[in-house]
Amino acid sequence: MWHLQRLSMQPVVFLSSLTLVSLPSIMLSGLPAAAQTDSSAPTARYAQGEDVDLDEIVAEWRGYYDDVPVYQCVCIDDTCDQTAQWPYREFDRYQLSLALGPNNAQVTEAAGFNCFDIADGSRPSNPREFSAALRGTAEADDSSETTSTTTPTDDSSASPTVSAPVRRPIPTPPAPQSATAAQSPTAGNVHTVTVINDGADIQLDWPSGSSNVINVAGSSWNINILDALDCESLSVVEQKTMVAQRVQGTPVVDETTGNIAVPVLLDFCVEVDQMAVFVLDPAEGGGYALYRTQLPPVQGSLSPGAFSFPNEFSSYAYSTILDMRYWDTALLVRQGSASGAEVISIFRAGPTPAGMYAGCGVVSDLEGSSVLCDQ
Repeated sequence: MWHLQRLSMQPVVFLSSLTLVSLPSIMLSGLPAAAQTDSSAPTARYAQGEDVDLDEIVAEWRGYYDDVPVYQCVCIDDTCDQTAQWPYREFDRYQLSLALGPNNAQVTEAAGFNCFDIADGSRPSNPREFSAALRGTAEADDSSETTSTTTPTDDSSASPTVSAPVRRPIPTPPAPQSATAAQSPTAGNVHTVTVINDGADIQLDWPSGSSNVINVAGSSWNINILDALDCESLSVVEQKTMVAQRVQGTPVVDETTGNIAVPVLLDFCVEVDQMAVFVLDPAEGGGYALYRTQLPPVQGSLSPGAFSFPNEFSSYAYSTILDMRYWDTALLVRQGSASGAEVISIFRAGPTPAGMYAGCGVVSDLEGSSVLCDQ
């Protein structure tokens, strides 16, 4: 998981878990009225100055709305002033925030942020279609639409309502107890993964107490890299089959499916990493199915069918993978260049455990960021 640290004019650093410290605050938005009065809700606790785990806030939002977009927002100005609205704080460049719903995300962007939907990379100015029906209520009447308004309140522990052109939900708020974060039903019952032997292998530990080791280095983990940098000739070749040298970074487990995303180093030369992300569908006892995430040549908001790979074994190479996580069913891969540019690539659920590329967002807008993510 990732931590947010307060940095002055430096790219944000993601560490072992995503806990929010009190100063680099998170954008809170879009809660039903019942939730706004529940002081035990993660959003309310955060408004009172408590350190809150980001997963708790996302879980709270998803406890109300199944489909309203969650936006990750990166401060791209020297400072981003949100002291006049939720969360009543000022951000430094490259610090992260969240917003629920496209109108709230546009308000956040007006304060100097760059926001993108964590599900598909879409911008708040061009949001995907979604329903704002409350969880557990009937679907909206297809024949009517409405635009709700964001109404600020004087209560600093409350947050504005979702505001976007959406299908009209039946206005039945959830019970107050639903405001507390709920873990995934599989949380605590999935295997854990550990990198061992200097990245040559990974070890899976299962809830039953059994464990097994999967070899990575020198194994059959291969991938066809398009426009690959050939380190022997120091030239770019049309395609090259490359194999995993070692795990470089920390694998992550999708607690919903049990799939494991593993970042691997394929080759390194002239200060350039060529990396890939393999996704395992493991079985207790040692067996697994192996899949490859497929990164397009130009990252951005690609329409379906805009680019096709020659086969399921091909991809363009990642730059240095800095961190990964599964978040709200999507795989987020944070990668960076030697110049300090950093982006997040998003893979939503797809026909295979590797998912499908959905878009990207810029974290650090330095030289080369448009190569990694062309928005």
